[in-house]
Formats: sequence, structure tokens, C-alpha cells
Amino acid sequence: MNDILQYLIPFACALTVTCALLPMWISVCKKWKLFDFPDTRKLHSPCIPTMGGLAIFGGVFMSFLLFANMDHNGHLRYLICATILLFFTGFFDDLLDIHATRKLIIQVVAALIVVVGGNRITSFYGIGGLNEIPVWAQYPVTMFFIIAVTNAYNFVDGIDGLASSLGIIGSAAFGVIFMLNGQSDFAILSFCLAGSLVGFLFFNFHPAKIFMGDTGSLLIGFVVSTLAVNILSIPEAAFAGLAIRPAFIAAVLFIPVYDILRVFVIRLLNGDSPLKADRNHLHHMIIKQGFTHKGAAVILSVFNMLVIGLQLIFSEIDINQFIILSICSALLTLNTFSIHGAVWLFRKVFGIDPRTSPGI
Repeated sequence: MNDILQYLIPFACALTVTCALLPMWISVCKKWKLFDFPDTRKLHSPCIPTMGGLAIFGGVFMSFLLFANMDHNGHLRYLICATILLFFTGFFDDLLDIHATRKLIIQVVAALIVVVGGNRITSFYGIGGLNEIPVWAQYPVTMFFIIAVTNAYNFVDGIDGLASSLGIIGSAAFGVIFMLNGQSDFAILSFCLAGSLVGFLFFNFHPAKIFMGDTGSLLIGFVVSTLAVNILSIPEAAFAGLAIRPAFIAAVLFIPVYDILRVFVIRLLNGDSPLKADRNHLHHMIIKQGFTHKGAAVILSVFNMLVIGLQLIFSEIDINQFIILSICSALLTLNTFSIHGAVWLFRKVFGIDPRTSPGI
């Protein structure tokens, strides 16, 4: 029981701090007109207070610094230093709209800090038939992974509650793995992030009272990606008696990574730059077919949990086979035909209109 409380108390503390900070920050935003203004790409119509990531940051690190013991964990010091850098990058980007190139350079620096601190991916674990990575290549590979996942969470933050829901799933899943393997500091950080995001979700689920902005989405993506790198460094990770392979990491990160890859492919096929902003994300597609923000967030979050469940059920299959299975499942399920069919099912069979029902 004491072991559970060791993680439950930081979770509750982060949740409480975030919930306490958000109403005050919303008032500041209204006073100083710190709003996310609607445009042709965004799906909201009113001006919504933004930079809610400030409260997430406060909840995570006030709780983490209170309960964690970092005396013998040098990796965490580098991670926290880099996370603070990314937090301020997102904060000033929300305020001043930092140029994309400058923002990418800062992300590279933050990822380099983590890698220099000893957090590195040392193997491809059989993906594409590749295994061990030479030491000189571990640095760019790890940095690319961290930057890619960070931006995947940033890109998926397009509707109410989606980025925070996926962040809860990822941080909670990793927290359980760290907890079962005695990595208490990383487990506490994971549960602090999960708790803070649960608190934020109370204010961000549709209709949102505040948006997290890049201040929050960059923070979530960076912390989750670095936690994933540290999960890979655990020699004999176990969860409910099942071996945790890199496929578990792929399952946890599936929706953000699948979404960004899908969007890049669509943009390239349309002859556009892969970095050009548009409305081709999964959440845009689901809303176009008739679901609300809440419905789209729930659908994508549930699908992500189902992919994690698939990995635990088929834990013995090759990682390449699991990736193919996951992608095929997404292609068959998360498409206009299937989502439109789900809308029709709700209307005709259950007598519910997803556009007007408050639950979906």
C-alpha cells in the first residue's frame, strides 16, 4: 500500500496544483487578452485563453521536486534542464510566434542535452531488420526520435482534450512500467505529468475553457519521448508477467506518430510541403464526418488504448509484424468510410446524432 501511495500522492498533488493554477491563469489571460484567436485552419470560433501549459508545467514540477529523490539519478537532471528549455520555447512561441527554424534549433539543443546526459537509443530492436546502433550514430538517432515525437504531440494538439488525453495515456503507461521496475524517480515524473494533465483536462475537454498552446504540447511531447528512451534502457522490463518490448513504446506513441506520418504522406501526394499547415489530421477527418471535438478525442484515445491492448495480447510477435498490424488496423478503422459508417450507426440504430449529442 505504501508503494502505491508513493506514486498516488505525487499524482494527486500535480492534479491539485494544476486545477488551482488554471482559474487564476484564465483570469490573467482575459485581463491581458492572451487568447488563441480563430483562423481558417483552427476549428474553434470564440477567442479562448491559451498557454495553459504554464499550469501543467507548474503542476508537474512542483509535485515532482517535492516528492522525487534525484541524488543518484544524473539522467533526470539533464532531462529536467532540457524540459525547462522546451517549456520556455513553447511559452515564448505562444507569445511572440517564434520562427519555425529557430524553434527547431532549440529542440535540437534540448534533445542534445538529454543525449549528452546518457539517455540514448542503442538499438533498432529489429525494426526493418536493424539491431545494434554504433555509438556515434546513437546521438543523432535518439535526437531525431525525441524531436519527431515532440512535434507529433505538438501537431496532434488541434482539438479540445486530444493532446492531454493522449499524454495521460502515454505518461500513465510509462509510469506503470517504471514503477514495476523500481525506477521510482521516473515513475514519479510520469505520474506527475499524468496527474497534471488530468487536472488540465477538466478545463480543456470540449467546450474548452483554455488551450495548452505550444507551452503545453511541446512539454508533453518532450517528456513522453524522453521517458520512452529511458523505458528502452531497462534491461528486463515486465508488465503483468509479459515482456515489454519496443513494440510497447510503438503502441503507446501510435496515434501521434501515425497521424503526423499520415499527414506528411497526404501533403506530399498533393504536391505540398510536409510542413504546410492544413486540415488533414485524423481529428479533422473525424469531425468532418459528423463527430464533435469530444467524440473525435474519445475515438482517437480509445483507439490508442486498443493498440496498447493489442501489443499486450500479441506480445510475442515480431515488432515489424506488430507495426504492420497496427497500421492496417488504423487504415481499416480511422478512415472516412468507417467513421461515416459509425455516424450512420449512431443516428439510425441508436437514434443519436453525434453533432448534437453532448456525450459524443
